[in-house]
Amino acid sequence: MTGDLLALFRTLEHLKRTKRTGWIDRSIPREQVESVADHTLMTALIAWSLAHEDGTLDADRMLKLAIIHDMAEALIGDRPPYEADEIPPSGDPDALRAFFSVRHLRTPENRAAKRQDEERAAAHLIALMPESMGEEIRSLWSEYEEQGSPEARFVKEVDRLEAFLQSRSYLREHPDIPVQGFADMARKEIDHPLLAAIRDAALNVEDMPG
Repeated sequence: MTGDLLALFRTLEHLKRTKRTGWIDRSIPREQVESVADHTLMTALIAWSLAHEDGTLDADRMLKLAIIHDMAEALIGDRPPYEADEIPPSGDPDALRAFFSVRHLRTPENRAAKRQDEERAAAHLIALMPESMGEEIRSLWSEYEEQGSPEARFVKEVDRLEAFLQSRSYLREHPDIPVQGFADMARKEIDHPLLAAIRDAALNVEDMPG
């Protein structure tokens, strides 16, 4: 067996300690902020569960895609679609609320920089894997990044759905947090009927704003 599995697992372990940046920036108490590993697990569970409801999708491939889709964040962290210097000062709560109440899209520069760093991180992780494992992960990584299959596109939508559902969970405990952008994202960027039905059910809960 080649590769360095101990180094691989020690690196991937960082996913359990890497907090999701968007929730921190929205003032969710840090002890409540989910980790990237938390998000990955829920994305994998949702994708794998729902794949069995759609006979055209390969459930096992979906599970693998979901598990590896954010693995690069073990090295580069969770990078939001906005720059740190764009966030209004903490002393201006109205400006902060306005900023985080809309859906942020990456600029071409932000997207290119993130993609480049993720590719380097993925290559580093793959180099630590045994050859046969590395070949499979490299193929899955490219498939997801290029959105090159129905399974990859479904997992991408599940990734969005999971973030939206997490925003609703936080909103129940913190009614004033500005998370409307996640609802806007979910409305515009979730198309698969199975996922859209879950989104709509969450949006229609009477005691939830947004």
